[in-house]
Amino acid sequence: MSIIFGLRKPMDQRVTQEDMLVLARATERYAVDGGAVDTASRIGMGFQPYHTHQRSRLEQQPLSDGLGNMLALDGRLDNRFELCTLLALEEDGTADSLIVLAGFRKWGEGVFAKMVGDWALSLWSAAEETLYLARDHAGTRTLYFREINGVCQWSTYLETFFAEGEMHALEPRYAACYLGNQPCRNLTPYKGILAVPPAHFVAIRETGTLQTAHWQWMKQGKTSASTDVEYEQEFLRLFRQAVDRRTGPGAPILAQLSGGMDSTSIVCMSDLIRASQTPSVELLDTISFYDDAEPNWNEKPYFSAVERLRGKSGIHLRLSFMSRSFEMLDPAQGSYMFPGGDSSAIEWEKTLDQHLSPGGYRSILSGIGGDEVLGGVPTSLPELSGYLVGCQFNKLLTQAFSWCLVDRTPFLYLLLEVLRFTASLYRPAVVDQKTIPRWLTKPTRDQCLDVAQAHTMLDRRFGFSPAAISNGLTWWFIMETLPNLDPSILTRHEYRYPYLDRDLVDFLFTTPRDQLVRPGRRRSLMRRALKDIVPSEILERRRKAFSVRGPLLFLQESEDKITMLFAKSLLVEYGLVDSAELLGAVKSTIAGGNPQWWPAIVRAISFELWLQSSLRKLALVPATPETVVAYGKRAIKFHADQVVS
Repeated sequence: MSIIFGLRKPMDQRVTQEDMLVLARATERYAVDGGAVDTASRIGMGFQPYHTHQRSRLEQQPLSDGLGNMLALDGRLDNRFELCTLLALEEDGTADSLIVLAGFRKWGEGVFAKMVGDWALSLWSAAEETLYLARDHAGTRTLYFREINGVCQWSTYLETFFAEGEMHALEPRYAACYLGNQPCRNLTPYKGILAVPPAHFVAIRETGTLQTAHWQWMKQGKTSASTDVEYEQEFLRLFRQAVDRRTGPGAPILAQLSGGMDSTSIVCMSDLIRASQTPSVELLDTISFYDDAEPNWNEKPYFSAVERLRGKSGIHLRLSFMSRSFEMLDPAQGSYMFPGGDSSAIEWEKTLDQHLSPGGYRSILSGIGGDEVLGGVPTSLPELSGYLVGCQFNKLLTQAFSWCLVDRTPFLYLLLEVLRFTASLYRPAVVDQKTIPRWLTKPTRDQCLDVAQAHTMLDRRFGFSPAAISNGLTWWFIMETLPNLDPSILTRHEYRYPYLDRDLVDFLFTTPRDQLVRPGRRRSLMRRALKDIVPSEILERRRKAFSVRGPLLFLQESEDKITMLFAKSLLVEYGLVDSAELLGAVKSTIAGGNPQWWPAIVRAISFELWLQSSLRKLALVPATPETVVAYGKRAIKFHADQVVS
C-alpha cells in the first residue's frame, strides 16, 4: 500500500519542492522503499512506494506526460491486459500508472470506470485545470482531502495533514455518528478533512468540487446463467480469479484463517491454484486468532482442522476482549488517527509485529465481505419482495410457504413482513431512534440522525429491484467495516479482499436471490460450488456464534475505572454525552440489562480515551466567535488559517 499525497495551490501561487518534502516527512517512517516528489507550477505530488506485488517495481512516480498531466497511483490493475489492448500498449513492462495516464488521455474521467483492481489515485488534468481524486469500487485504499482558501491538500494517510504540527478542530458530525453507533461515511474526526467515498471520484476545480460515482452498487438485470450448474461454475471461475489476482508474485502474503467459511475458502482456493501451477510451490502462510475463554466462540478447533488438511501450521494468537485496558495511550508511544484503541492496542501491535516481522509480510488476505455478498443472513425478504414488486404472485405464495415450513413462521405474518420490508426499501432512509444511545445529548443525537438519514448513496431507489436495493445497503455497510480504515501506529500492511473483487461482486449482485439463499440452506451457491474444495466440517458448520460474555464481564470488572474516566470527561465538557445517563447504562448492562448497548458503551469509552490522548492535535479550547463552531457547552476552535466556511 503505497502512499500518495499532494498540493494544489491557487493560480497565482507555485508549489515548491520544499512544500512537498515537508509533507513527505510526515509519512517517511512508513516509506520503507524510498519516495519521490514532483512539482509543476501550482501542482505538486508525492509518491512513497510500498512494493507488494511484482509489477509495482515498474513504477516511477509521480508520473507526468507531455500534455502537463500528472498522476500518482497507489494500487494494482487487474484488467491491465484488456486496457493495454484497447490502448494499443504492450502489457509486458508497462507500469499500471502508464496505463491509467494513457487511458485518461483517451477517455477522460471515464477511465475510472474501466479500472478493475485495488487502487486510489490523484490525477491533475492540465488542460481542464482540474484535480481528480478517486478510489476503487471497494475502497481498499484510503484517500483524504481538504480545501482551504484555494489550497487543496490530499493524502492516503491522515498524518500528512499534520506535517507542520498544526492542530485541527474536532468534527462534531463524526463524533455524533461514532458515539451513536451509526455510519460515519466520508467524515473524519477532523473538521474540513473528508474521505473520497469508495466507487467515486472527486473533481476539484476553481468553480467548485463535484463528487461522481464511477461504479454502481445497485445492479440492474441479471446474469446469463440459467441452471444451478452454470451459476456454480461461474461463481467458481470468478472466485478463483479473485484469489489469483491477490496472491500473485511479490512480497510475502499472509492469509487470515479464522476457521469460518470465508477465510477458509480463500486459503483452500489459493492452495488449489498453487498446486495446479507448480505442485512444489510453497503454500500461503496463515494467521489465526482465537479466544478459548469464550466457550461458544473458540475458533481453534476449526482452523486447526484446516491446517491439518493442508499440512501446514500457521501463526496462532490469542485475542480476547479481556485484554483491553480502558486506559489512555501514552502520547510518547504515538497517536492513533481514529478513536477505538486504548493503551493495550499498542501492546497488541508490538506482539503482532514480533510474529509478522520475521516473515517480511506486506499483504494480508481477508475474508471480509464474503458473508454479506453471498447471502450469509438467511432471510427470505429480498427474494419475496422481488416477487411482490414484479407481480409474480404465484411464486410469492409458493416460496413464502416453503420458507414458513422451515422457519415455522405464520404464513400471514410473513406476508405482512414482506409488505413492510418492501415499503422500507423505497421510502427515504429513516433511522430508528431507539437504536441511538440515550446518553447522547440532544445536539449530538440530532446531528447523528441528520447524517445517518442523509444516505446520498441510495437516494435513487425507484427503478431498482428489492434485491438490488438490499445489495446496495449491504455494500455500504461493508464499506464501514474494512480494517484498512483503522490504521495502526507501528507498521501498516496492505489488506486484500477477494470477496470484494469487482467482477465477482458484479456477478453476485446480479444473481437471483434464490441461488444464494434457499429455505433451510443459507449460502447455498457457495456451499454447492465449493463442496470439493473446502472441508465439509467448515462448509457445513453452523453459523459462527458471537458471545457477549467477555465484554460484559470486562465492563463489570472495569466499572470503577469507567466511573473515574467520566468523572472528568471531555465528552461531557463539550456537550456530547450525558455522563449520568451513560454511567446508568453501564450499571444496567452489567446488572443484566439489555446487552445490546455494550458496543455503544465501549465506543463512548474509546472516544473519551482518544480525546484525552489526542489533545496535541485537536484544538479543544475556548475561542473567539469568528474562529469557532458552537457546539455544546464550549466552542471548538479552528486555527485562524484553517477556518472552513
